[in-house]
Amino acid sequence: MAELLYKDLTYQIRSVLFEVYNKLGPGFREETYKLATLAEMRRRKMKTAREVEIEVKFKGEAIDKYRLDIVVDDKVILELKAIEELHPRHKAQLLSYLKASGLRLGLLVNFGSDKLEIIRIIN
Repeated sequence: MAELLYKDLTYQIRSVLFEVYNKLGPGFREETYKLATLAEMRRRKMKTAREVEIEVKFKGEAIDKYRLDIVVDDKVILELKAIEELHPRHKAQLLSYLKASGLRLGLLVNFGSDKLEIIRIIN
């Protein structure tokens, strides 16, 4: 069996996400979960960056820019949602962010349903 990419780091991240979900529960807006996640990561002395801007290139030319919700340790993109249910386009969005950023791993996180959803997406 292959070793999980960034196993220890993603374990720490998941621990933070469950802590936030268990304390807040569903029902808040995405920004509230983002701020709580960042606060808990700071408390645990994890390296984070918020609203990281990436360029989308087409044939070598920068044509657009996007902001990533959270990047942890310059390795993992966290794409946060607070919606009733995830849609395949949310996975496609995160995969596109991974390709544009050159990062290898993203976690699609939904705080808006009855249970916390975390989906690993690898580029």
